[in-house]
Amino acid sequence: MSPNARSPRPKLPNRQVLIRLALAVIAAVIAFNIPHSLIPMFKQSVSEATPPPEIQNVLAGKRKIVIVGDSITEGGKYPGGYVWLLERYLSALYPDRKIKIVNAGISGNKATDMQARFQKDAIDKKPDLVMINVGVNDVWHAFSNFPKNQFFPQGNLPTGVPLAEYRDKITQMVLVAKAAGIRVVLLSPTPIGEILDSPENRRLQEYIAAMREIALQNQCLFIDLNAPCREVIGTYQKHAGKTLNLLAADGVHPNPSGYRIIAFTILRGLGLPAKDIENLEVKN
Repeated sequence: MSPNARSPRPKLPNRQVLIRLALAVIAAVIAFNIPHSLIPMFKQSVSEATPPPEIQNVLAGKRKIVIVGDSITEGGKYPGGYVWLLERYLSALYPDRKIKIVNAGISGNKATDMQARFQKDAIDKKPDLVMINVGVNDVWHAFSNFPKNQFFPQGNLPTGVPLAEYRDKITQMVLVAKAAGIRVVLLSPTPIGEILDSPENRRLQEYIAAMREIALQNQCLFIDLNAPCREVIGTYQKHAGKTLNLLAADGVHPNPSGYRIIAFTILRGLGLPAKDIENLEVKN
C-alpha cells in the first residue's frame, strides 16, 4: 500500500456494536419513563394551577367563617396564632372580600362540649363556612389526670371521649350545619406531645381516621393538620433527638412555628397554591 493511501476505517468488533446499541435502547426507555415532575415545564403543575374539584371555590362568596375548637383555636386569636394568621393571609389575598373569622375556641373543649354549644356559637352566627377542630382533649384526657398530674398508659379515664361518641358528636354538628346551608371543613387534631409513637398519638390516629370518614360520608372538606406536624417533628428529631419540643412548648399548644404550619396547611387545603402564600408577610 502507498504511504499516501488512506487506511480504511477499522470496523468495530461485534461486541462493541452490541454494547452501544444496548445503551441507546436503555437511554430511550429511561427518557420515556421519567416522571413528568422531573422534566422542566413551562407551565404550572396541575395541583397548583387547578385545585382538585372537591376544593374548588371553597371560599367563593364566603364572607364569614366560624372556627369551633379548643384551646388551640382559642389561643390562635393572639398574634402569631393560626386564626390570627388566617385573618391576615385572607385579607392580603382577597383585599376586596373582607372575610371575617369568628373564633369560637374554648379551652378544654371536647367533641361533647362543642356539640352542646354548636347552635349558639356557630349556627346562630350565620357563617358561610364553619371549621371544626376537635380531638386533642377527647384523647388526651383519657390518659392524663391533670389535677393529680398522673398518667394512665391504658387511656381508660372517663374524662376522655370514646371513639364512638366522638364520631357521633362530630356527625351531629356536620348535619346541623348542612341543614342550615353552611359548608363544613373538618380540621384534624394536632399531635399530643412530640413523642409520635406514644399511646396518646397512636390512639389519636383512630380519631383522625374517623373524622376523615365522616367528611367523606357527608361531602365535607377534611384537612389533615396532624400529618405535616408529624413530618416536621420527625425530621427534626432525626437530627436533634427527642428531648426538645419543636412546635409546642408543652408538646400540645403550638408556638408560632406550629401555628404557622396549621395556618399554611388550612390555606393549602382550601385550594390556595403554595406559591401564593409562602412569601406572604403579615403585620400586627
